[in-house]
Amino acid sequence: MRLTIVVAMDRNRVIGKNGDIPWAGKLRADMEHFKQFTMGKVVVMGRKTYDSIPARFKPLSGRENIVLTKNLEFKALGCAVFHEVEPVEMISVSREVCVLGGAEIYKLFFEATDELIVTEVDTEVLGGDTFFPEILPVEWDRRVLFRQEVDEKNQFSFTVCQYTRVLEM
Repeated sequence: MRLTIVVAMDRNRVIGKNGDIPWAGKLRADMEHFKQFTMGKVVVMGRKTYDSIPARFKPLSGRENIVLTKNLEFKALGCAVFHEVEPVEMISVSREVCVLGGAEIYKLFFEATDELIVTEVDTEVLGGDTFFPEILPVEWDRRVLFRQEVDEKNQFSFTVCQYTRVLEM
């Protein structure tokens, strides 16, 4: 299987607050990296994550979009909609799949994931209520891909890291 989780989190593993991504629209270089990394791949997201994408970007162009939801009535133009994890796992045998969140979807795929692409945002979100699972150093090798300092297009500094699983779960 080839599953990669793509996530941005703060120093305390916060990925959300009140249903929003705290740095949405504030990390231009991260969005450019995200687009480049996921282009041409299968992207899987939960319904709430899909709903959070601005309409002009739905579906994410140049990628096969899958929305995973328990809602049997849900439809998303230009996206495949699945209600179970198994079809995604079958796709990942032959194609690279990027899991985009949210928290429930990350938890579903975390144990089966080979790789994490993590944007480590240099901030601490007060009142954050949605967290990414703990990344244990004994289970993952960490490699820095690039570092971005604050500038006119990036309101926070951040580091993008690749984590590769070293222990089979």
